[in-house]
Amino acid sequence: MLKLADLRKRRHEEEDLWPISLADMMTLLLCFFLLVVAVSHIDIGRYERVADSMQKAMIPPPPKPKPQTDAVRSKVSHTVLARERVPEPEPPKPQPKPEESDRTGPRRKTLDDLRKELAAKLALHDNEVELIPRDNGVALNLRGAAFFDLASADIKPAGLPLLREIATTLAGTPYKVIVEGHTDNLPIESWLYPSNWELSSARASRVARLLIDQGVPKDHLRVEGLADTQPIAPNDDPSGRPVPENQAKNRRVVILVTP
Repeated sequence: MLKLADLRKRRHEEEDLWPISLADMMTLLLCFFLLVVAVSHIDIGRYERVADSMQKAMIPPPPKPKPQTDAVRSKVSHTVLARERVPEPEPPKPQPKPEESDRTGPRRKTLDDLRKELAAKLALHDNEVELIPRDNGVALNLRGAAFFDLASADIKPAGLPLLREIATTLAGTPYKVIVEGHTDNLPIESWLYPSNWELSSARASRVARLLIDQGVPKDHLRVEGLADTQPIAPNDDPSGRPVPENQAKNRRVVILVTP
């Protein structure tokens, strides 16, 4: 059996061994640091040789100088361009004054010019259009039989050329144009025109549309349907019997040009 004294002696011997282990560890650490220092020593000469070779491999060689022909050609071109004469800019033309523009531009038609031009165009069309001079303008009386059938607002094909001639004259004027539709007193009953009011308005509107198509500004136009309220001749005689000649005169469209 082990005695208590033997156990105490063994424990004492084990406690005396730790300085030896510490010394061994310190020796190993010293050797490790010496090895690190030895390995980390740099050879300056070898480092410079490697750096020079890397620099030559990474940086491209400088470009070769261009041949002298390009420089000579450039100088020649500059010399030729310098000798060429540059055309001098033309001086700006003087702008005409407002008074000169008015004199050289197209003259606006007066009412007297308008009457003369319409009279020349309508000289051979007395049966279709009557020209009526007025103090404040001019009136064109389009006879109904020449332009419309009874109870119809469609313009006859034979009357279209004459209306276009009138429209070309009115298109160049700054005056107001009133288109009036008139009928006789014969009653009309149809699904399209329930009364003479609708018929007279439709006829005036058809004429106004043709004028617009030929260049008359629409803001210069006004349309009126007057039915049989303004006859130029009595529709009936004193005894109440109808007068066909007067009724034909009352069926008309009037184009009134006025300032």
